[in-house]
Amino acid sequence: MHSLRAWPIFVANFFFSIHFAATLYINSSFLGHFFSPSVVGWLYVFGALGNVFFFLNAERMLSKMGSRGFLFFFTVATLIATIGAALSKTPLLAAISFLVYASVSMMIFYAFDIFLEEVSSNKTTGEIRGIYLTITNAAILGGPVLVAFASDVNNFSRLYFASIFFLIPIFLIMIFALKPKRGGENFLPVPLPFNVWNKLESVRRVTIARVGLEFFFAIMVIYMPIYLHSVIGFDWRLIGIIFAFMLLPFVLFEWPAGELADKKYGEKEIMSFGFLILALSTALMPFLGKTAIVWAIVLFVSRIGASLVEITTDTHFFKHVGPHHVGLISIYRLARPVGLIAGAALGSIVSLFLHQSAIFLVLVIVLFWGLRQSLKLIDTK
Repeated sequence: MHSLRAWPIFVANFFFSIHFAATLYINSSFLGHFFSPSVVGWLYVFGALGNVFFFLNAERMLSKMGSRGFLFFFTVATLIATIGAALSKTPLLAAISFLVYASVSMMIFYAFDIFLEEVSSNKTTGEIRGIYLTITNAAILGGPVLVAFASDVNNFSRLYFASIFFLIPIFLIMIFALKPKRGGENFLPVPLPFNVWNKLESVRRVTIARVGLEFFFAIMVIYMPIYLHSVIGFDWRLIGIIFAFMLLPFVLFEWPAGELADKKYGEKEIMSFGFLILALSTALMPFLGKTAIVWAIVLFVSRIGASLVEITTDTHFFKHVGPHHVGLISIYRLARPVGLIAGAALGSIVSLFLHQSAIFLVLVIVLFWGLRQSLKLIDTK
């Protein structure tokens, strides 16, 4: 019953994830057409800061707009930013479009969190989150394929325009399928409850563990393509194929891992195992040569670990909160922009003073820090 009620959210998420994937792997190359790599890095940082601003004010916006109005606002903002990117012929318009997009697009996933939490129960959280993340990642899997077969700079405008069409079904679903919960919505415009978050040990530790995962994602999205192309020497088509293979674990493992977390092992064990796989596979990366199949295997294994951490952090967190805990959900989702800011900044600093491969060893330290947080969790029954 719960999963049936979640299907409109699953479908909306699928279409938005396709849209998101169509831009995810071309944004940095699109910006690189106008700016130097260092400026591109700073644009990512400022975009993440804009995202932090909206997360800090999410509860206030929800109290005024309601969940559907909130989703509508950020979908329209994402649409406008995407059109701006597609039409960009000058550095100013390109920068503004990217900054708006980076600030608002992740709030759509946050809105889906709110809707999904309304139809979930603790007994089915892992399964529902597993289905949700599997659908997300199945759609995002198309991103590297676009890199492989449409990486010519002249295709950027067409890719941005094409991605716009995947936003249209979201508006239809909002109108016909996503209804406010019975009894009305009760979002109070209060500051984010950091004091409450700090006192809830499981919520705090799983959020910190998620920051470690998001730090990993930031390094991989920003620096791994540059490293494989500029340092290792792979061409972009080969990188796209490697990345498509690399992302398969998110589609293959998250749904069954979510069910296992519900019924057998608990989140702690699976999460800790995921962090261990992540750390060990990342530690190998500075020592790999120019062998595509070896890189593909190591990156694939690393994503097995990342997929286990992603589903179990979500499952553990959402078993401890309800749809009315939008402040705690906001804090948890701050993990992504915080991880992005930290990854972009630390990666730039490390690359400035050390060989680029050193960033992977720094990443290993962060991943063991995440492992330490997961080992101190108490499983949810």
